[in-house]
Amino acid sequence: MKRISLLCLLILMCSLPGQAQFWISFGWNEPHCQNCLWMEQALRLNGRQAADYHNIIHKYGQKIEKEARKHYRYWDQSAKKIFNLRMERDRRLQRILSPAQFRQYVGFVRERPQRIHDYQGWYNNPHYLEYRPTNICWRYEDHYWHCQWEYAGGRWNGRFDDGK
Repeated sequence: MKRISLLCLLILMCSLPGQAQFWISFGWNEPHCQNCLWMEQALRLNGRQAADYHNIIHKYGQKIEKEARKHYRYWDQSAKKIFNLRMERDRRLQRILSPAQFRQYVGFVRERPQRIHDYQGWYNNPHYLEYRPTNICWRYEDHYWHCQWEYAGGRWNGRFDDGK
């Protein structure tokens, strides 16, 4: 009888829908994660660039995940902090990547944000299914994921059209 009830419980747990946001494990302590290796190879980074890239992505990924796991009462503050962390991460990456590599990086990240241990829509938290994010959360997400990076005068500038 115990086996049957255990089997039924296991089947029930396997049939529940999975959550595909920050509620999965990234394996932060692994020395070579597949997402970072893929990006390093796709961007054709040399050894020093690859090491710096890996450290930056993991450092900021952990900070972003920590902010995204906060209680929904703090999500407006978290949205701003996550935006600032993302922009700071990109500014640090701009220092180690060439302009062509950074353009390629932006294209790969917009195509699939998991490549940099990030997610669009971090506020889809399964613990707060009834809570709807505010306009502040939406605005900061849009500002990051839809801004246009322009390289002019030896500097990168993020441009976002608020009229979109």
